Amino acid sequence: MNGNASLVLAIIAYVAVAVTTVAYAVLVRKAKLADPILQFVFFLSLFVLPLPVRVCMTLDIEGDVTDHLAELLPYVPEAVFLTAMGLVIFAFAYYSRAGVLIGDYLPRVRGGGRWRLAFVLLAVLSLFLIFQLAASAGGLLGFLLLGYNVTAETIGKGYLAMGFTWLFVAAMFLLYGYALERKTRHLVAFVVAFGVVVLMHLLMARRAVLLFMGLAVWLFWHHAIRPVKPRSLLIAGGVCFLALNALGGLRSSAYEGFDDLWAKTTKNWDGLVNSDGHGFVYTLTTGEFVVPFETLPQMIESVGSTVSPEFGMTYLRAPLQVIPQALYPGRPLPLANWYVARFYGGGWGFNEARQFFFIAEGYLNFGIPGVILTMLVWGFFLRAIRQYSHAAKGDPSVALVCSLVVAFIPNAISSDSIALLVGLPETSLVAALIGLWITRLGSRKGEAALLGSQPAPQS
Repeated sequence: MNGNASLVLAIIAYVAVAVTTVAYAVLVRKAKLADPILQFVFFLSLFVLPLPVRVCMTLDIEGDVTDHLAELLPYVPEAVFLTAMGLVIFAFAYYSRAGVLIGDYLPRVRGGGRWRLAFVLLAVLSLFLIFQLAASAGGLLGFLLLGYNVTAETIGKGYLAMGFTWLFVAAMFLLYGYALERKTRHLVAFVVAFGVVVLMHLLMARRAVLLFMGLAVWLFWHHAIRPVKPRSLLIAGGVCFLALNALGGLRSSAYEGFDDLWAKTTKNWDGLVNSDGHGFVYTLTTGEFVVPFETLPQMIESVGSTVSPEFGMTYLRAPLQVIPQALYPGRPLPLANWYVARFYGGGWGFNEARQFFFIAEGYLNFGIPGVILTMLVWGFFLRAIRQYSHAAKGDPSVALVCSLVVAFIPNAISSDSIALLVGLPETSLVAALIGLWITRLGSRKGEAALLGSQPAPQS
């Protein structure tokens, strides 16, 4: 066993805090699986525990495990302890009165009955952006057949790439319509549209987006249509986890056509099956879930010695990412790219980065107080979202906005503040708010009567 006693104690401390937090939320506060606090603790643990647990068993460098593992090893226990402490702070903030007050004072979004128009206009705009993006690859099919190499094609074109997630939001207005009118044909239309969007992202192997979309659909269904039973959710979640791992093993790039797509996928499937099951869980051992957390021990080692504290500047620079790189070539690098350039040397493409853990950004700015402040803000924020959703009593318009926010938790945890301050609004929230505004065009009284006639589901 390569892990020292302090690392084992840190892991035990974190697990104890996480279990206690969940137990308190469920047994005392009667939290449900869809509540933001349980989503946060679950995904935080997925990004915190895999690397420290792996270090306790082996220091071998495989897959996405950092080459700097031996150098970072002395700082991993402190990183785990800090995260456990931060989780305590988060739970305190989440169940404080401040988050409730914030949620009560947030402006209430309103929706109307013209959801068909919202779907059509958002879909047309999304497809326009997608076809503009795909033009350089010879069209949409050629673009999709780039596989996971599409990331390189979107560099400097994020304003066009958001068409893919806006198309998903457009499809969500079909489900919004079903929540209002409960007609089967509307649900069928959503399933077809959602299936098309999912197929696109499967070809591009965009697993983070697929996870986001799946979470958003579940949360909206749970809050606006009908509560999902925990057993069904756990089974579906387990299947989806294995499927997304399998997608990582099956993905490839630069397909020359559907025959080449089938040939490469079949070959990769054979390798997946012969991996003794490792390929279906590799994200927990050598894949995505072992990457972001490495940035926290790296910051603990470096800030104050080889790296100067930022004192909040990374948060102030984050909104600059809204400006397209084509218009602002000197735009500051996101922390993920800065991190690779600083600790892995030059020669890396803009699409080649290491995800920067959200707590690590707090440490980079203010040290240990930065960790505390980060978790306080997250606690207040997610409590406000929960209060905002609860007060709406199943209103589909509020459920849509809150579902998109809560579904973004995994992306926000594994990234710096750019994800939350820029990525979330740009990829989904702005589209949802535009769509809800469109649904209110026309007779306000008719829309109010339509919304007021809907029974509020208990969630």
